[in-house]
Amino acid sequence: MDLGTENRLAALLLEEARRLRMQVEKEGVHAYLQKPNVRHRPNSRFLAATVLGVHQANRVVEVNEMWRAREKELELELKMKTRTNGRIDSRSQKRKNDSRDQSPVSKTQRDRPYGASFSSRDSQGSSYSDRGDGLGDDEIEEFLRSR
Repeated sequence: MDLGTENRLAALLLEEARRLRMQVEKEGVHAYLQKPNVRHRPNSRFLAATVLGVHQANRVVEVNEMWRAREKELELELKMKTRTNGRIDSRSQKRKNDSRDQSPVSKTQRDRPYGASFSSRDSQGSSYSDRGDGLGDDEIEEFLRSR
């Protein structure tokens, strides 16, 4: 410790001793028994780590909820497809086959199930479930905004 720091500490100790002496004259021995009312600075590293941990835990919960919702959406879509495919009777199937022979529609559009829509995602050739790398931050944000 350098001389300046030692002098400051000595001054603080002398000031505290003087304050306690005055308090003892007023209150007696109880002044020494009371704990000093000193408010310390909060540990900023601890607080930052706690906030970061809570943020990460919340993000994990959001992602898990998003995946659960996506699974339910896929199940619902599958149920809707099976229902619409089950409702097509033989006459509409025959009309569909007759119109295939007459219309100049591409094979990919013809092979789509009844009621399925052609979206821009299909035209790009990738969907959320087809990709092996999972969803990126942009897709997650887009999904959460759509809710």
